[in-house]
Amino acid sequence: MAENGQPTDTEGVGAAWQRLLSRGSSLLQSRLELAALELGEERQRLQIQLLLGLLAMLFGLLALGSLTALLVILFWDLGHWQVLTVLTLLYAGVVAFCVYRLRVARRNAPVPFAATRAEFAKDSAVWRSRS
Repeated sequence: MAENGQPTDTEGVGAAWQRLLSRGSSLLQSRLELAALELGEERQRLQIQLLLGLLAMLFGLLALGSLTALLVILFWDLGHWQVLTVLTLLYAGVVAFCVYRLRVARRNAPVPFAATRAEFAKDSAVWRSRS
């Protein structure tokens, strides 16, 4: 091989193909490692969100049950059915707000594997420019 990195006439086409395949497999391996790393991060992020969401839901339901019982007891003389109606409407409003926020969060969520896709796009552009 010449000092400029180009194959000399004495090297065969087989050696050039071997170098090309070696570099291509190294590139593919690094991209797959990046994808695996991103997959692990995404899985961990989703697990944490799921756990926190379930805990929040559990303790939120416990708090709502306690609050409902407390308010019905406190306002029993004013009319317990009115208190229950107001609480039901309040809870329905909170549920509607949460559903709205979940939809917004899903719509604005980052694209999974964005870095891996970007690297593959760069690789593709480089290969196209060399053709």
